[in-house]
Amino acid sequence: MIPRIPLLSALFTAARRRHDNRIPLHMIDEPPHRVRLASGLFRNWRRAVGWPLLAVFFITPWLSWQGKPAVFFDLNAQQFHIGGWLLWSEDLLLLSGLLIGSAFALFFVAMYAGRLWCGFSCPQTVWTFMFIWLEEKIEGSRQMRRKLDQGKGSRQQKVRRALKFVAWGLLSLATAITIIAYFYPLAQWWSDVIQGDISSVAMFWLILISTLTFLNAGWLRESVCTHMCPYSRFQSVMFDNQTRTVRYDSARGEPRGKHNPDNTNSGGDCIDCGLCVQVCPTNIDIRDGLQIACIDCGACIDACDKVMLQIGRATGLITYQPEQQLSPLQRWRLWGYGALALSAFAVILVTTLLQPPLSASLERDRLALYQLTPDDTLINRYTLKLHNRSQDAMQLTVYDQQQILLHTTLSAGQRAAHSLDIERTTDTPSQALELRIEDQRSGYQQELPARFTNPRVRTASLAANN
Repeated sequence: MIPRIPLLSALFTAARRRHDNRIPLHMIDEPPHRVRLASGLFRNWRRAVGWPLLAVFFITPWLSWQGKPAVFFDLNAQQFHIGGWLLWSEDLLLLSGLLIGSAFALFFVAMYAGRLWCGFSCPQTVWTFMFIWLEEKIEGSRQMRRKLDQGKGSRQQKVRRALKFVAWGLLSLATAITIIAYFYPLAQWWSDVIQGDISSVAMFWLILISTLTFLNAGWLRESVCTHMCPYSRFQSVMFDNQTRTVRYDSARGEPRGKHNPDNTNSGGDCIDCGLCVQVCPTNIDIRDGLQIACIDCGACIDACDKVMLQIGRATGLITYQPEQQLSPLQRWRLWGYGALALSAFAVILVTTLLQPPLSASLERDRLALYQLTPDDTLINRYTLKLHNRSQDAMQLTVYDQQQILLHTTLSAGQRAAHSLDIERTTDTPSQALELRIEDQRSGYQQELPARFTNPRVRTASLAANN
């Protein structure tokens, strides 16, 4: 007989108890959570927010700007076209400012209205509700879907489920094509498809994004919000008792009981219909209090208000309200987040607008400090690096005072390096140079800071002083 180790036995017992507490035994054989869509105010708000975002996402790749895609991220050329703006890889520093501003904006929204982003505009929520809508329209009601999950569905229902998968696949494919179109213009994409010359890299990303979209919005759904989303983990840090969140009025709703038309005051207003759980996309019961998986989408409010109206009771058993209401002037922390977000976005906008169309830098030749010529003059040699950041060609002229040192043409986005020789007489002391570069087409001018070095004059001056 193998002796039992008390410590291991205790650990096993504790682990089994924790497992039983997290996943009740009666729920192990439960079918997957099937969401029931509920009409109401919050669903209308989700549509008012989600449909414009979807329109922008799907329509933008079809728009053009001056004969080019309006939004195009050219990774090969390291160019990012956004309307009339042309950003380069070195401009990615602006991304850090954008992320900082977005973070403070998220803090502002989270402190004021909870997980408003998650419930109304997060791509995870928008795509999940689109998949759920297709599921309900094709397969039928929640009860019909659950019967099919339990193997009790008819042949027609099984055909409908197959059609649902086809619809999900088409939506996933459209999503993948749209995402890739931001990096692979649709005109070029379609031309390559017609010629059968589409790249293997594009096909890989097409299959990968389609598959991930299909699995994510079709099966993972609430698991992403509950276990994978980092925002749900630190949301409680930004909440306070003035934050608007979805709340259940337990004082009014408890004790729960079945609806009794003859005696409406025998218990709480909650009739325990379970609709608030059925419509929840993350499969939680809001009556258990604020939970980490709640995305504040308001679906439970729509369902509960509809039931309250049907049984002749006041709405608002589940509300979207703060625990304590303060005046706006008392919420200095909230407005601080808003001010920081606006400041970050303003700095990014101003920096982007003030970006020069030409990037020019002048570097001295490190191999020789100076060079003497047979004409008894002294030359300093520099390397001029140019980058045309604009979307138009430039005709550039480099001046040393009134003397032309260089004349060159740069096409849109072109980079070039040129050698410049600055010549002075041997008795010219070291001094700052007045170099400038000018675009003959637009008249744009830019100063080039540089310094002429003549150590011979300094050496002769020291010798004379001695």
